[in-house]
Parts: sequence; C-alpha cells; structure tokens
Amino acid sequence: MNRAGDFLGNVIRRINHPDATLAWLESAWPSVVGPQLASHTRPLRCVKNRLELYADSADWLSQLAAMESDLRARINAAWGGTLVRELKLVPAAARRAISRELDNSHTPFIRRRT
Repeated sequence: MNRAGDFLGNVIRRINHPDATLAWLESAWPSVVGPQLASHTRPLRCVKNRLELYADSADWLSQLAAMESDLRARINAAWGGTLVRELKLVPAAARRAISRELDNSHTPFIRRRT
C-alpha cells in the first residue's frame, strides 16, 4: 500500500507547475528537514531547479549554508528526482510579509458563536 504523500508527489511531478511544486514542498518540509529546522525555515519559491529558502535569523541562515548539499540531497530524495540544484537563502530582513492566513506557524484562534 502506498502512502498518500508518495501518490501526491507522483501527481505533482506530472503537473510540473511551480505553485504545485511549492505546495508539495511546504507540506513535506517538516518530514524532509525535521521539525526543528522546519520551525525556523520555510521554502518560499521553487522555479527552474532553484529553491529560495527563508530563515528567521542569521544563525539559522548560516546553518542552512553549512548544510546546503545535504538539504538538496534530502529534498531530491523525498521528491524522487532532481527538483533542486541550487539553493538561495533569504534572510529575515529581506522576506516579504506573509499574511496570517497563509502563515501556518501560529495557532489559529477560533471564536465560539454565542
């Protein structure tokens, strides 16, 4: 029996669209890089085998730079082919603001109707 992630990965590889690729990468990110690294980093864009990664501090940025080849290998292994050939690291200061609706790093507040 195949896992849903494997099936969806196969479908997305056939779609070959940057938004679909990024959606898969964002959903698989914690399992690819681990929960600690995933909580401080985020894939921003993946176009023409170039992945832009955001890091929330300079320390995490230097950590990503040190493990660049390992990250590429992990991502490509999870993808099942060559998805990333180059990483571009984006510091926190250069990151565009992401709306709260798209930012899943917070716990949503749900108000009960009275």
